[in-house]
Amino acid sequence: MLNNTSIESTNALRKRSAEETANSVINGPTSPKIQRKPKKVKYAMLLAYQGQNYFGMQFQRNPKFPTIENHLFNAMEAHGFITKEHYVNLMDWHFQRAARTDRSVSAVGQLCSMHLPMDQNFIDNGPALLNTSLPEDIHVFAVRRVTPSFHAQKSCDSRTYSYTLPTFSFASMDEVTSDEYRISPKRIEELNELLGCYVGSHNFFNYTSGLEFSDQTARRVILSITAEEPSLYNDPIRLKPVEFLRIKIRGQSFILHQIRKMIGTVLAIMRGFMYKSDVARSFLSVRMDIPKAPGLGLLL
Repeated sequence: MLNNTSIESTNALRKRSAEETANSVINGPTSPKIQRKPKKVKYAMLLAYQGQNYFGMQFQRNPKFPTIENHLFNAMEAHGFITKEHYVNLMDWHFQRAARTDRSVSAVGQLCSMHLPMDQNFIDNGPALLNTSLPEDIHVFAVRRVTPSFHAQKSCDSRTYSYTLPTFSFASMDEVTSDEYRISPKRIEELNELLGCYVGSHNFFNYTSGLEFSDQTARRVILSITAEEPSLYNDPIRLKPVEFLRIKIRGQSFILHQIRKMIGTVLAIMRGFMYKSDVARSFLSVRMDIPKAPGLGLLL
């Protein structure tokens, strides 16, 4: 027979079990809550930079070679938009840029895309916050949310560059190259005729490094390339007006050093160091030594 103490203990256990069952029905199970990862969305960022002090756009792990993306990522980390882990593999957060500019090349409209946790503060205040941590020659204009399929590189159907240089660069060998030089309308006409040789689809393996004629990536399409009317610029060093000219280039995409070598070839021909026929010959399978213009005058 059970004594009174045993009966009381059994009744207490039954009562507690009944209370726990009732609480479970009313309040739900007491299992620990699952920590959900924040929702990630695709962003587009518009920025501009003066590239004179940088080794191009693309991120470099060696701090001796500062790039635009190095400073951009540092600023994003400083304000909590990314962490150090994002530096390890850019593909983890789908970071892309519309164009990978070379050393000393500038941009007035560079576009980047990235996949990060949803954060309205990044859209509303991100540009202003980032600009407080960026050098004066790098500026973020806007951050916008875009569709998940947006890709800064692949969604871009063309890129437009300009190359600005003094007009005395086009003077013939027997002309004096000084700040007093003024290019003639006939000379501009000759220049535009020469630039027209680049329009269309061509193999540009001679205009880059690391590619062979058989590589499909060497084939690029130039949609337009023209020389604009010259203008005078008051040089603070010479204390005289110097005439400059801008060449505008639009293409589907470009490979490393392509535009700078195109400009270098045009300059060599206009100066008399190469022949006009060398442009057509440079598209063939024979390897040629192509001169490269400085990156400082190139602007995206």
